[in-house]
Amino acid sequence: DKVRHEARPEAFAAAVAELEASIAEREQLQADAIAGPIAQATRQEKAAAASRSARKAVALRLAGEQVVALVATFLEQRWTPVLTLAYTIEESKPGAVDNATRAMDDLIWSVKPKATQEERKALIKRLPGLLTTLNKWLDATGWQDAERLQFFAALAECHASIVRAPIELSPERQLELAVEAAQQDALRRIAQEQAAIADEEAALDPAASALAVLVRGMRVEFSGASGVRKLRLAWVSPLRTLFIFSGAGRQEAFSLPAERLLDAFRTGSIRVLAAEGVVGRVLTQAAGESAMNDPSLAAQAG
Repeated sequence: DKVRHEARPEAFAAAVAELEASIAEREQLQADAIAGPIAQATRQEKAAAASRSARKAVALRLAGEQVVALVATFLEQRWTPVLTLAYTIEESKPGAVDNATRAMDDLIWSVKPKATQEERKALIKRLPGLLTTLNKWLDATGWQDAERLQFFAALAECHASIVRAPIELSPERQLELAVEAAQQDALRRIAQEQAAIADEEAALDPAASALAVLVRGMRVEFSGASGVRKLRLAWVSPLRTLFIFSGAGRQEAFSLPAERLLDAFRTGSIRVLAAEGVVGRVLTQAAGESAMNDPSLAAQAG
């Protein structure tokens, strides 16, 4: 009204300033409203990422190594939580992941046959430090039951049998060990190459490319059973696994995981809208009071 009645540049500038102030205030209210969910989502994302990294690290080693059953079971059931903890605290305690990973690799090495006196001496020398590191990490994860004592007793017997085994190996046995080592190296390389290929294939996915360019403040359009709704991307988690969208007015924000958004891009039920000016944003907010009432969007958010 002010612009229509006065029709002067300064009046228009003042109106735009008022609109910008109104938008800033509304966006601040929206930011305050989602502060709690953002903090919780960030914690959950960090924990999930740590768990994935830990499982992947263990799986790569078990895929590329012939690990004795005692240690393989231990790594899957007990060392995966240790690595998860290490990845979780790496930011506050740099080196935690390297320490836990080296302990895992040393443990795998320790239960392999030692064909020479030098190898056995090296095992005996490294065992005290290895056992100390293993126990410190297991204490940190809270594994304190009788099963832990049984594991270390069995591990001690395994190490003792390695040290007591005859030193002299027949040429056939030496060849067998050499072939075994070569096969393990090949399996490890294959596992690493397959993981790299999977990452490359994911990067070539058009839906993944569309998701990668989403940033806070972008407007998107969802097509659902009840029609088309326009929303604003209010927040993206640090690792881009969770996205929070907000509607107009006092409508509650909701979150969607990256997997659901990928599906939406693949089916064409979401598209990114062009950026709009201040007046356009106000009109969108005014016209979109029902933006969050779409049952199909509520179903996605749930």
